[in-house]
Amino acid sequence: MLTKQNVVNTGKQGAVNMKRNLTITILLVLTAMLLAEDIIIESYVDKTKIGLQDQLKYTIEFSGEKAGEIATPDIPEIDNFRNMGVSSSSSSSYSIVNGKMTSKIRKSFAYILQPERTGNYIIPPITLKVKGKTFTTQPIFIKVVAGTTEPLPKTSRQLSRNDTSGKLEDNLFVLAEVDKKNIYKGEPITVEFSLYTRYDPYDINDLSFSSEPVFNGFWNEISFRAKRIGFSSAMLNEQRYHKMPLIRIVLIPTRTGKLEITSLEMLVDVRIQSTSFFDFGSTKRYSIKSKPIYINVKELPYENHPEGFSGAVGKYTLSSSVSDTELKIGDSFTYNLSIKGTGNLKQFEVPALPEIKNLRFLDPEISTKINSDKKTGTKSIKYLVIAQEKGVFNIPPISFSYFDPYQKKYIIKQTREYTLNVQEGDMTFISSSAAQSSVEREGDDIGFIITNIKLKDNPIYFDEFGYWLIWLLFILLLLVSYIYANERQKLSGNLDYQRQKQANKILRKYMKTAADHAGKGHIEFYSAAQLGLSSYLADKLKIPRGSSTDQLLTEVQKKTDSSAISEKISSLLEKCDQSRFMPGGFSSNNIENDFIFMKEIIADISKTKI
Repeated sequence: MLTKQNVVNTGKQGAVNMKRNLTITILLVLTAMLLAEDIIIESYVDKTKIGLQDQLKYTIEFSGEKAGEIATPDIPEIDNFRNMGVSSSSSSSYSIVNGKMTSKIRKSFAYILQPERTGNYIIPPITLKVKGKTFTTQPIFIKVVAGTTEPLPKTSRQLSRNDTSGKLEDNLFVLAEVDKKNIYKGEPITVEFSLYTRYDPYDINDLSFSSEPVFNGFWNEISFRAKRIGFSSAMLNEQRYHKMPLIRIVLIPTRTGKLEITSLEMLVDVRIQSTSFFDFGSTKRYSIKSKPIYINVKELPYENHPEGFSGAVGKYTLSSSVSDTELKIGDSFTYNLSIKGTGNLKQFEVPALPEIKNLRFLDPEISTKINSDKKTGTKSIKYLVIAQEKGVFNIPPISFSYFDPYQKKYIIKQTREYTLNVQEGDMTFISSSAAQSSVEREGDDIGFIITNIKLKDNPIYFDEFGYWLIWLLFILLLLVSYIYANERQKLSGNLDYQRQKQANKILRKYMKTAADHAGKGHIEFYSAAQLGLSSYLADKLKIPRGSSTDQLLTEVQKKTDSSAISEKISSLLEKCDQSRFMPGGFSSNNIENDFIFMKEIIADISKTKI
C-alpha cells in the first residue's frame, strides 16, 4: 500500500522525466533542421590522364535540400587549362524513415576544360561562397600527354583501307601551309589553314573556331574564309585525304627577324558509329590545332639602293598617258600613271613628279584596286595639269623603283617623255608665281582729255543692311571653304582618318544587306552582319581589316573600357562563325532575334566614344 510520501515522489520524478524528454526532443528537432539545411560539396573529373586534343570534364556537385537554389558558381582561371563552358544538371531522391519523408537534391555543374600544353598539373582547391557559407574543393592531379588518350572512334563509315594508323592526330588535323618561309620585309606571302581528315566527310558533324592565329609583325588581310562545310580529295605525304580549306590570309611583314604565325584551333564533332539497333549513334567533340609556323624576314639590301625608292616590293609594270598634247592657255589635261602587278600595293608611296615651269600640277587622285587574291592589283594616279603660258613644254620620264624578291635586286621602270604644245587662247592666265612674258600697249600717245565731265553723287552703302549681309555671307563662305579643304587634306593624307570617316557609310551598306536577309529569314544575314561589323570596328579602331576576332575584342576593350559591349560583340560574332558550319541550326526566329540583337549592339557602339 502506497503512502502519501511515495505518491508525491513519484509525481515529481515523472515531471522531471517529462521535462528531460521534451528537451531532448527539441534538441533533436533543431539538429535535424540544421542538418537538413547543410549543403555538401564534392568535386571530381572524368579522367586524370588526358591528351592535348582531349577535353576534361571537371564537375562540382552540391547536395542538400537547398541545393536546387544554387546558381552557377564562377570559378577562377585555372593555369594551363582553358574554360570552354559550363553546363548544369540536377536530380532528386526521396526516402521515408519512420513514417517521415525526406528529400535529397543534387545539383552538378560540369566545366569543360581544354589543356593548353603537356605536363603534370594540378586543378587547385577552389573556394566558393554559397548562401553565406564558404566551401573549398579538393585539389586534383591531372597528367596531359601529346595527342589523345581516346581510342580512334568507329564512325558511321569506316576509314580508308589504306589507313594503318590508330592515332586520331594522323586521321584528323589542321595544317597550316605557306608559299614561302624566307622572305624580305614588305614581301607578301599567303598562309592557308586547312582541315584534313581520313574519315568520310559525312562523319564531320560540326566545326567551330576555338581560337584564331595571331600575326604580330604582319599586315594581314583575309582573302578567303569558309562559309560552309565542303571537302575535296587531296594527296598529302603520298596518302589520300579529304581536305577543307578553312581560311586563307595574305601577310606582309612590317619588321624583320623570326616571326611566328600562331596556331589555329578548331572544335570538331565526329559522328560515332551506332553499336546496336536501338543506338542511333552519337557525336564526339575533339579539339585540334595546327602547329605554329616561323617565318624568317630579311631586311632589304642597302647596296644599289635607288634614289626615290619608297618601299615597293614585288613585281610591277609602269605605264603612263596624257589626255591631250595640243592645248590653249588656261586649258587643263590629265596625266595618268598606272602601277600594276603583285606585291605590297598599299604600302608604298607614289612616284614624285618634277616641277615644270608654266605647268601647274594639282594634288593627285590616288586609287588602289586589289584583286580577290589580295596580292595583285593596280595603283592608279591621276594628276590634273593646267597650262599657264604659251609655248612648247616637255614632261620628262618619271621613274619608279621596286625590289624584286625573286631576282633579289632593285628594278627601275620609267615612263615615256611627253611634249605639249600650248597656244594662245581666249583667256590669259596670270600666275602669282610666274610673271607674264610681255604686256601689250594699246597706243603710243596720251589719250584726249574729256572736258564734259558730269559728276554723279555715288551713294554710301555702309549704312545699308544688304551691304553687311553680303560681307557676312562672304565670311561664312570662306569658313566653309577652309573646313572643306582641311577635311579633303586629312582624307588624302591620312588613311586611318579616311577609314574612320567612311566607317559609318560602310556599316550602313552592310547593315542594309543584313536587314534584307533577316527580313527573308536567310542564313546569309550572318555573313553580312559579321563582315559589316568587323570592317566597321577595324576602321574605327585603326587596325587592319581582316584582323582576328580576338584582336578586335582586345582593341574594343582598350578603347571603350566596356566589357559589356565586348561580350555582346563576341557573342554575335561567335554565332556568325557557327552559322557557316551548321546553317540548318538557325531558324527564321533565330535570325530575327539576332538581327534585333545586332541593332542593339550598334546602338550601344554609337553611344560609346571610340
